[in-house]
Amino acid sequence: MKLRVETSAPATVEQIFASRVEQSVREQACRESGALSYDVLIEQSADGGARVRVQREMAPKVPDYIRRFVGESISITQVEQWSAPGPTGVRTAVVDVTVKGQPASMTGSMVLSPAPEGSTELVSGEVKVSIPFLGRQIEPEIVKVIEAALRIEQRVGQDWVRQNR
Repeated sequence: MKLRVETSAPATVEQIFASRVEQSVREQACRESGALSYDVLIEQSADGGARVRVQREMAPKVPDYIRRFVGESISITQVEQWSAPGPTGVRTAVVDVTVKGQPASMTGSMVLSPAPEGSTELVSGEVKVSIPFLGRQIEPEIVKVIEAALRIEQRVGQDWVRQNR
């Protein structure tokens, strides 16, 4: 199932990127998303890119029929491999989200682009749940969870930018 989340911010691409690779921002987003526990690892690249890995243990916020499959908690790993800025100021990331021990994943991209009044962030990808007969019924619920987490990360990041200009 397709996932697409687009937001705009009154901040530059580099300011938003700085929030995406800021430890405190990612940790605050984990807390605000209700993570039971989390681990954030950010590695800067010599070329100006970065690798971000966020592991969260979450209480599943899904309907009961899905909870039977996932249990009382789920372990989610999100990895973003960010590029250096391109010649037009665009930054891109390859994004992989996996759920430990579950046949659910997301593969996609993030694109930070300059815009007349700041920047836009587009997250797009494909969510897959590989459970025969039920996978397509569960995918919309997984998309909702991922979208909610992304919106929290974006809001926390924009708040950080406003406070650190």
